[in-house]
Amino acid sequence: MSMRYRVMELLADGRFHSGEWLGERLGISRAAVWKHVRALSAAGVGLHAVRGQGYRLTAPCQPLQAQRILAELSAGNAARLQDLEVLRSVDSTSDYLKRTRTQHDVHRVRACLAEYQSAGRGRRGRRWISPYGSSLYLSLAIPMDEPGIQSGGLSLVAAVATLRALQACGVEGLGLKWPNDIFYRERKLAGILLDLSGEAGGCYQVIMGIGINVRIPDSAAQEIDQPWTDLSHCGPQVERNRLAGAVLDSLLNAIALFNEQGLDNFVRQWRRFDLIADRMVELRNDNTVMVAGIARGVDGQGALLIESNGITQRYHAGEVSVRPVEAPIS
Repeated sequence: MSMRYRVMELLADGRFHSGEWLGERLGISRAAVWKHVRALSAAGVGLHAVRGQGYRLTAPCQPLQAQRILAELSAGNAARLQDLEVLRSVDSTSDYLKRTRTQHDVHRVRACLAEYQSAGRGRRGRRWISPYGSSLYLSLAIPMDEPGIQSGGLSLVAAVATLRALQACGVEGLGLKWPNDIFYRERKLAGILLDLSGEAGGCYQVIMGIGINVRIPDSAAQEIDQPWTDLSHCGPQVERNRLAGAVLDSLLNAIALFNEQGLDNFVRQWRRFDLIADRMVELRNDNTVMVAGIARGVDGQGALLIESNGITQRYHAGEVSVRPVEAPIS
């Protein structure tokens, strides 16, 4: 993977470069260059190969760099984040943080980003399509005390924080779909997956996995099985290191505020961007409709309220999903 990453860096400007030119700088043959280009294409990288001109990316790409990401954080959050790793390839950034966690790490704030995920995960066991260098795959592991865990609503906190980070980068027209998806014009732009570990009476750790579509190449787009969009269709072009820093900074600020003041502020913000409030919805477990009714927003613990047959009941995320009956959000 190391040589492939070097090929990617040389092509990052989006211009054509010949196989001979690439080979000279990498110390390999043109045939070896072609092999690495094919491997990048198989990993979902958008590439053009033109006889007589060489190879180029379908769009310029700035590789992720830890120092550039840290430079986007406030001084306090940069000090609070005790470990930041940028990987070229990984199965899942969240799984990596869990797999490499030591007993001491339960009390530390750690983050991991990757250029490519071979087994990115979404909610309810769905695969998160993760083409190389095309989007943001980020996980943040942070210790939480028991009252914070039991109060519920961490999904809302993470979603509101991610939306605010996107707004800080100039992206508007965003909405939230319970429990923690971010949409742009009725199409999914970002998703969040929370993993919780710990024991009652002890220290818990939450791993927040964030996936944001930045520029999905056509080859990878064909694998996505729901309405989606990426930042290339949302107005301003956002450089990935800036976006990564903005998301981490916003998450750390949000968790600190949540620990200090609770969920009320996030519930108010959620209601401003709630895409399904007062719409007919179905709550599903896999393909089974559990309840159909009118979404009535969220309560003070982040539970979804659904009115059915004149009775309003509350539902927690778990393994359920919600979708409007008359609109293409999924």
